[in-house]
Amino acid sequence: MRSNVILSLLFVALVAFAPLSYAQEGIVPGLQVRSLLVSEIENGTEIETAATETSQTVLSEALFFDPSGLDYLSSNQEAFQSLVALLNDNATGFELAIAGFAQLPDQPSEVVTIAILMFPENANEIYDIALQMQVISEEDALLAVINAGVDPSTLTATAAGGAGNTVSPLGVGTGAAGAGGGDTTVSAN
Repeated sequence: MRSNVILSLLFVALVAFAPLSYAQEGIVPGLQVRSLLVSEIENGTEIETAATETSQTVLSEALFFDPSGLDYLSSNQEAFQSLVALLNDNATGFELAIAGFAQLPDQPSEVVTIAILMFPENANEIYDIALQMQVISEEDALLAVINAGVDPSTLTATAAGGAGNTVSPLGVGTGAAGAGGGDTTVSAN
């Protein structure tokens, strides 16, 4: 009887804490940093000051990022702070990367790495948009991905080839007889 009670209590404890451990796995650092930033802004702090305070809090209290990510952010604190300020209007890694490339045009590698650190689930999209916007070479983009702790072999073929994909409009070069003569009339066959 006593063992049944102990097992029941153990089961209840496991069921109670399972959602907490599951929730920890799904944490998106960028959304948590954004939440801190928005709280500061809602308390009346100007965006730049809130970004400074938020980035310093994240780094000094070692919040949301693993140790290697925190090391990278600490060594690139100005870029991190600039991207934190952009989180007020940009809630995804894709949006943050685009805004970051405009804000920090001379630091595309840092933008890619920090955006991926903040939104690791958007690594493919961040890598892809960096190549499509031609703000960074493929080699530098791959190094930035590696700096963010992402295995480049996990990038999809779309992301890896994003800069060179061109698509012709439907019907171009089809030819009336299907011979490819440039006529846009599709064959009746």
